[in-house]
Amino acid sequence: MMELIDLHTHSHFSDGTLSPRTLIKLAAQSNIRAVALTDHDIIEGIAEARQAAGDYGVEFLPGIEVSARYQDGKMLHILGLGIDIHHPVFLAAYRKMRKHRDASIAGILKYIASQHIYIERDMLMPFIAGQYLDRFAILRYFMHHKLCPEIQQVWDRYMDPVPYGENELWTVEEALAIIRAAGGRSFLAHYTKRIGLAGYTLPEMEAHVRYLKSMGLDGIERYYPSFSRNETEYADYLIEKYQLLPSGGTDFHGLNRKEVQLGIGSGDFAVPYRVYEDIIRE
Repeated sequence: MMELIDLHTHSHFSDGTLSPRTLIKLAAQSNIRAVALTDHDIIEGIAEARQAAGDYGVEFLPGIEVSARYQDGKMLHILGLGIDIHHPVFLAAYRKMRKHRDASIAGILKYIASQHIYIERDMLMPFIAGQYLDRFAILRYFMHHKLCPEIQQVWDRYMDPVPYGENELWTVEEALAIIRAAGGRSFLAHYTKRIGLAGYTLPEMEAHVRYLKSMGLDGIERYYPSFSRNETEYADYLIEKYQLLPSGGTDFHGLNRKEVQLGIGSGDFAVPYRVYEDIIRE
């Protein structure tokens, strides 16, 4: 029987529904040997997850999924795995980014008010994660009050129309450097998706991966539940040609993505333990 891992998961500190502890407990109950918590642009769940991993005997990688500004107006998601969240380079950049996200809340609420939904800053405080407000606090407010039936509608209608400010996002190049400084490994998440390299031809994708490798990218998320055989095979080609590490996970969000189960996706998905071993190997 294959030993399973899941290196792409989200808790209620970003847009998942489970607490970090409950997520790790579920992993233990599901015989998942190793897990990375990779909340979007936030590390506040790491301590709880690490403690739970020790309690439940699950191997754990502290992580983050960074939303990073790229070329052609694109945004890429960069997974940082095995990061030292206390590293001074990481912390300085992280706190700066979080402060700017908090400062942008007034503008987002102004736009939402123009759509006839009125939210005051203090109404978001019960939904804060950590020290600073962010778009995920607004998302949690919307979902708690059932203002939208689906998460994607909240983004599409009320938040995506307000662009991120310059200092609210790291560039991809900054993200790769910061993750490396913090002792982590960097991976291009769901490389063919919209928040990825979708829209490029295969030769163009390869050119971008070659560039990202030159900037310090360590690997590609090779295992992803919705990948077709062709997407997986092309990831294998890129990994072999550019000597990249493979990673993989379900992109688990709990009840916010009901069709995706921790460790197994829709039931026929698996990431072998050797992937985790290769990532943590010096």
